[in-house]
Amino acid sequence: MKKTYFASALMLALTTGTLFAQTLVTVNGQAIDSSVIDDQVASVRASNPNVQDTPELRQMLTERQVISTVVTQEAKKLKLDQSAEFKTALEQARADAAKQGADKKATFKTEWAVFENDLLGQAFAAHIVRQYPVQEKDVKAAYNDFSNFYKGTQEVQLGEIVTDSSNAQKAIADLDAKKSFVSVLNQYSIDEAAKKAGGIPKAYVPLKDLQESAPPLYAAVKDLKKGAHTKTPLQNGNLYAVFYVNDRRNVTVPSYEIAKNEIGSDLQAARVDAAIQSLLKKASIKVNK
Repeated sequence: MKKTYFASALMLALTTGTLFAQTLVTVNGQAIDSSVIDDQVASVRASNPNVQDTPELRQMLTERQVISTVVTQEAKKLKLDQSAEFKTALEQARADAAKQGADKKATFKTEWAVFENDLLGQAFAAHIVRQYPVQEKDVKAAYNDFSNFYKGTQEVQLGEIVTDSSNAQKAIADLDAKKSFVSVLNQYSIDEAAKKAGGIPKAYVPLKDLQESAPPLYAAVKDLKKGAHTKTPLQNGNLYAVFYVNDRRNVTVPSYEIAKNEIGSDLQAARVDAAIQSLLKKASIKVNK
């Protein structure tokens, strides 16, 4: 099943429903009814009334429910729900909910079902980590790849002025005239949050990351020196951005000892994700159109 087909068919199912509960998706024979998603939407909006009930929200919740269903099915097949560790965690959580009065909430049944599935998901993740442990040689190999990737490269601290086409050209002209970036930002940017923050984030972005994730931006700033700016605005729909290099410096690659724990965690997460993707690939997922 192709992801694009799943997404489009699911969106159709979510936008052509009736007032009665209907099956949206069947996962290995197990139905996910619209009432389940209705309850989850209500729970989300009860926690944050600013969240709107939209087809996009329902699609996200349904896709999450599909993944949760596949994982919990596998977890139960492995009898992870029968382990003493899982039962103890579930009983403790239920006791905590009762103590706090959370079990009296109108949305508790839905929230508890989501929590129980999430806990089974954690049990499945722990199972995968035990079955396929990350060894030190794996961490060292990943560190060497990481180190070689960034070795001898630089990172930049970028300011950004987001505006329309005509004002982007004016902003470039003012920067050419040596006006300060902050003054130009305040005059032309439509991003009020950026104005309040001064327009220049504290974080530096490795050029290698830009090269992979945002090639047009990488091409525009890779050769700019500190204090320089892009001479041509980058377009994104109706918006135009002018970038300013506030600083650039060599990337500092952390030592193996400093990086090894985070790399190990990343490798474990990747193995869990691969296991879930494998379950999804093998699963029979049928969208009710």
